[in-house]
Amino acid sequence: MIYTFACPGTCSKIIKVNASNDEDAITKIIKAGAIGCRNREKQSCREQDFHYMFPLPEELLREIVRLNIKVEYPQNA
Repeated sequence: MIYTFACPGTCSKIIKVNASNDEDAITKIIKAGAIGCRNREKQSCREQDFHYMFPLPEELLREIVRLNIKVEYPQNA
């Protein structure tokens, strides 16, 4: 299944991953950089969109991703 994550911040970064279940998707999205731009001084978001946020614990990052993922089911399912 394809999972889509849109950053809840002002940068509107979108990440898509292919995963077998929600937990796999969350892990892949975090590895792909979800919210990472908000956790580093050298972020990928545009400077005018960037509002620095202190690094978040992994549990909180996972919950943020979990609440913001969308699942795209295969059409032939």
